[in-house]
Amino acid sequence: METGKVEGMKPKVLAVDDEQAILSLLDASLSEEGFEVLTAATAAECRKLHAENRIDVFLIDVGLTDGNGFALVKELRHSSNAGIILLTGRTSETDHVVGLEIGAADYVTKPFRIRELAARVNAVYRRTSANQDQVLVGAELPVSPSQAPAVDFNFDGYRLILAARRVWAADGGEIVLTTAEFDLLASLLRRRGQVLDRDQLMNAMKGRDWESYDRAIDGLVSRLRHKLPASNPAAHFIRTVHGVGYSFTG
Repeated sequence: METGKVEGMKPKVLAVDDEQAILSLLDASLSEEGFEVLTAATAAECRKLHAENRIDVFLIDVGLTDGNGFALVKELRHSSNAGIILLTGRTSETDHVVGLEIGAADYVTKPFRIRELAARVNAVYRRTSANQDQVLVGAELPVSPSQAPAVDFNFDGYRLILAARRVWAADGGEIVLTTAEFDLLASLLRRRGQVLDRDQLMNAMKGRDWESYDRAIDGLVSRLRHKLPASNPAAHFIRTVHGVGYSFTG
């Protein structure tokens, strides 16, 4: 299967799970897909390997012996824009929604089919590989929009640059968004003025390989409204169209 990797480079996956049998299975199956696979049984091992390697995709079990997988995702999101896939034995929709909101790119429920997991890793890698040089903290990126590439969207005093995946407020301060928050905002802006239902937004953000959950979109919209307040508190630029979905009117 094609991974979409740059010629001469071998994409690197870091799998984090406290079950050695699963780590061995992931190592063997994803190596066949053309990835270099590193494995860690704890959050501490993950941090060490992350510090020593450039990781393209993280596979993180929600339940770890030395910590919570959700907390590890939040931690990684401060230092990496790599794709993150959660591995979970839980079927609760709430867990899935939480994972998407904190920055995971996808989730896979155990027990999983190896071919499906490999396809999801490939899909996440294709979506995120273009942004691997853009880290959220400590990156050699422009510190202000005036030093960055051309602004793609202006709205209500905010400025957004797609290539840098960054948003600035009118005062020049940067607004830090998770991967899912930025993707949703960009999807709304690209179809400015149109009313989009939740399925359309999820497809625009992640494609058909991501299952749609109404609550995930609603939660992300709520977080964007909080992080990007409108100049007119009575009329936010992300408008709710009751019974349909959302529209960007700013």
